[in-house]
Amino acid sequence: MILGILLAVLIILIFLVCGDQGTRSIVSTVMNAAVLLIALFLMTRGAQPILTTLACSVVITAVTLFYQNGVNIKSLAAFISVVAVILVLLPVVWYFADGANAAGFPPENYEITDSEGYTRNIDISMLQLQISIMIIALIGTVIDTAVAIISSIYEIRENNREMPLEELIRSSFRVSRAVLNTSIHTIFYIYIAEYMTLFIQYVSDYSFAAVLNSKSLAHELISIAVSGMGCCLVVPAATVIGALMIRGRESSEGSPSHLLQGHVKK
Repeated sequence: MILGILLAVLIILIFLVCGDQGTRSIVSTVMNAAVLLIALFLMTRGAQPILTTLACSVVITAVTLFYQNGVNIKSLAAFISVVAVILVLLPVVWYFADGANAAGFPPENYEITDSEGYTRNIDISMLQLQISIMIIALIGTVIDTAVAIISSIYEIRENNREMPLEELIRSSFRVSRAVLNTSIHTIFYIYIAEYMTLFIQYVSDYSFAAVLNSKSLAHELISIAVSGMGCCLVVPAATVIGALMIRGRESSEGSPSHLLQGHVKK
């Protein structure tokens, strides 16, 4: 009952504040949830987890950017930036997840036993599943950061038509640093708040050495580190790609005053 009321209030607020854009946001969320469910179904039917997750990530990024924000130069630049960062971070995620032995269920959260109806042999690599989880957790923060940065670049260019490319990139980096600071804090507080109860249990029942060596803590620290690295990497990627693509589109059209006219949704 309470969950239904909260969901209804959330949807109403989205409609009132965001209008048509809010409707697109809700629809895109449902579509992304369906994509995730399809990916899970394919994994249970033997699909390779990492390849399935990468394909799922590309589809989610495309839905979020192109359906929700429209097909325009800003969405395209953000899409390229996000995909590039995910591909660059994939080997890094694999290295940390494998080296920290972070795969599998933490004993502090779950007790997987046959008597409780679970099967231990699911015939899926737990390491690849953990890498898939970290990639999916990375998507949201990277998309948000890329969109914020490229939107800022577009607005800077709109109000400074004569600005050279080098100055546009420098100005964009100054804005991007502010966006990055906010994103890093958001990532940290989200993970801390989500596992606050577990941290309190650690402090009460475990020694400091046990806390440092726990799999649950390793999961969260690796996820925070990976998401933070993604935000850091997407800053230069989105700044350079966005500046080059926006400036290049102007050159190809020949007149800055007609840049994306009728196509960009502000």
